[in-house]
Amino acid sequence: MGTSLEVMCELLVGNLESGDRLEALIFSAIYLKWINTGQIPCFEDGGHPRPNRHAEISRLIFRELERIYCMKDTSLQEVLAIRKIHPCLPSFKAEFTASVPLTRIRDVAHWGDIPHDLKLQIKHTIQNKLHRNAGPEDLVATEAMLARITRNPEEYSEAFVEQFKIIHHELKDFSMLRNLTEQLESIKESFDDRSLSALTLFLECKERLDNLEESKDALDKSIDLLLKTAQSLNALREVIVKGLESSLRNDVPDAAIAMRQKWRLCEIGLEDYSFLLLSRFLNALEAVGGAQQLKENAESKNPEECTAIGNELLAWKEKGLSEKEGSEDGKAVWALRFKVTLDRSRRLTKEYSEALLQMFPQKVECYVISQYMSSPTVDRWAVVEQILCYLKGAPGDEDRCLWQVTAAGNNIKGVVLLQELPHLSHLGVRAGQEKVIFVTCEDDDKIADIQKLNGKCVRHNTTGNFPVKDL
Repeated sequence: MGTSLEVMCELLVGNLESGDRLEALIFSAIYLKWINTGQIPCFEDGGHPRPNRHAEISRLIFRELERIYCMKDTSLQEVLAIRKIHPCLPSFKAEFTASVPLTRIRDVAHWGDIPHDLKLQIKHTIQNKLHRNAGPEDLVATEAMLARITRNPEEYSEAFVEQFKIIHHELKDFSMLRNLTEQLESIKESFDDRSLSALTLFLECKERLDNLEESKDALDKSIDLLLKTAQSLNALREVIVKGLESSLRNDVPDAAIAMRQKWRLCEIGLEDYSFLLLSRFLNALEAVGGAQQLKENAESKNPEECTAIGNELLAWKEKGLSEKEGSEDGKAVWALRFKVTLDRSRRLTKEYSEALLQMFPQKVECYVISQYMSSPTVDRWAVVEQILCYLKGAPGDEDRCLWQVTAAGNNIKGVVLLQELPHLSHLGVRAGQEKVIFVTCEDDDKIADIQKLNGKCVRHNTTGNFPVKDL
């Protein structure tokens, strides 16, 4: 992952002043997201960059992103792209920027009372990889190892298991993959009394909501609790956003930058959690009668519209319900007013969604194709923007080939696999689902003829004879 971060740092820091700033941010968000989700694996490249190098580069990228975030001319699209990048950056707390970070795994790999084969497995699958090219897959390997050593409680010593759990927690911390409650607890020390009360109230509401049992009585209570949780969330997020308003000074200490990263991720995490609350609130309303029952009984990135909607809601709350408004039913009039405000909120969220959809899909497709065309297992022909590819091999790498066929979408029009493969293989089934012509060919002479067509316009059929012909 170190090399990937270096590429991202060069791309972002070198291009954010140019007219290509938005494109650089979007492609960086796509690339880092795929690394974090394992779609792009991190391999050792012969170098030996310890995790502190990852943390140092992450800090450089974070500073640049925060600088852009606070600029007056930063567009909505750029803000959205930046918010997609932040959760993908490793932590750069002092413990991870130390000259020799994450050393506990080395001690565990030489633990005295564990079998020799387990020592070797920890060393080769976790320790060496972590200290040469740390990546998200190290956390996956650690979770798998933790599951193994805790399967039988008496098999390994309590001290060894406890140390391995600490390692797992450290890697989660390094990868910034802690849950929202853990993230908020980590910034508690930086809050003043007023901010701390907002944090405490939200955590209490969230805990009560998480522990709420599913029953008819609980459903009735959940609506009120959901509203209280949402209100406490907004109050807490307002505190955090206000703390992030000022830009970073050039002389700010590293510890302050690390704390700002935590604050930023908490703010983004609260926004994500608000969508979960809204979804649960909608489901709870539908369960008790939906809009009719509501008649009887989030913030986006458009601040002006959000303020207007907020003012409307406060006005309706202050006015309250009345039996009559002129000759009209007071409840009906209030419900109609509320519906107008909800419609306005819906349009605002739709604009937010459309902004995201305009930014990412085309860039994702371009990036997929560029990655696909550079794959060592793939050769291809191109007809305008449509691709007919032939795969040199799939066994042992079928998931990667499957992902390439799926992710390339409409650009892939046909696949010729140069080996035998079961008809109902994952690759074949997925190609069928994507409506991509899929054939296999083991004839060396025909394969040689196919390879001569590289770069030409071709016609592809699946008659059982020669599957590809030059146009």
